[in-house]
Amino acid sequence: MASPDGIHDGIQDGMHAIDPGWYATRRVMVTGARGFLGRHVCRQLAKSGAHVIPLGRAEGDLCEQADVRRLLATHHPHAVIHLAAACGGIAANVARPGEFIYANALMSLMLLEESRRAGVEVFTQIGTTCSYPVDAAMPLREDSFGDGPPARATGAYGLAKRLMHDAIERYREQYDFDGLVLVPANLYGPGDHLDPARSHVVPALIRRFCDAADRGDTEVVNWGSGRPTREFLHVRDAARAIALATARHRDPRPVNLGTGIETPIAALAQMIADAAGFTGHIRWDTTKPDGVPRRVLDIERAKAFGFEARVPLADGIAETVAWYRAQAG
Repeated sequence: MASPDGIHDGIQDGMHAIDPGWYATRRVMVTGARGFLGRHVCRQLAKSGAHVIPLGRAEGDLCEQADVRRLLATHHPHAVIHLAAACGGIAANVARPGEFIYANALMSLMLLEESRRAGVEVFTQIGTTCSYPVDAAMPLREDSFGDGPPARATGAYGLAKRLMHDAIERYREQYDFDGLVLVPANLYGPGDHLDPARSHVVPALIRRFCDAADRGDTEVVNWGSGRPTREFLHVRDAARAIALATARHRDPRPVNLGTGIETPIAALAQMIADAAGFTGHIRWDTTKPDGVPRRVLDIERAKAFGFEARVPLADGIAETVAWYRAQAG
């Protein structure tokens, strides 16, 4: 199928209109529209009746004020959903912290200010769990963001995003400008990044187990013990949450988006192995690091605008494995 930005990727739709009365009369600008989450958000907005304005690098440099002003003046959006980010894996965060804090803070603040000046109705900022304090109690509650510094490795990215929490609250205080901060759990689903340098745990494991099954390997080795837990949110659920919040929510406090379900990495790996048809042995290399032992979100605040995740992890994994095989084949 074709998304609003003309991208054809064969991703299953499975989306339903959200507040079509609100969206049918509004133009919605989406930055990062050609990324993994961006394509799904654009698809959800179009399904809901919005006039979608997808922005990528070809349309302008969001770190350049002249480009930001031109884009807003040209398109006159009623809402701006800011997904674009300078980001990467752990290695990229460690190697480029100055770039990540500068680019993310600059483009977000500039979009916020220029959106206010342009009369935008609502500005939706996508945050990150990297902004949480490294030693925050579980489940992660939004009120704990200011309790300490984030993990050093991803701290520059996390701090740049955390700055927007305060900025959006201050803009409400001074200008009565409506801004939102949405903080999703680990996303996965069809259309995810497959490049090993950029991929996260779900696509990395899907690629590993599918390729091992196709080769007839008898063993797959994964890093760590498999005991740490993580929370996974299907990208379509995330897109639906963003569309719901943009139409309905007008509270500047950060909101977690997730399932509230902890999944041990070992259980995730077995689920992916089963979906991929891998029947060999899974070995855990405990000489390699595990990372933080737990990661799960408190999801109560998102219920204020009607969001609860719908896609069970096993179903989402099976769908994503099928998508990967279709891409690889």
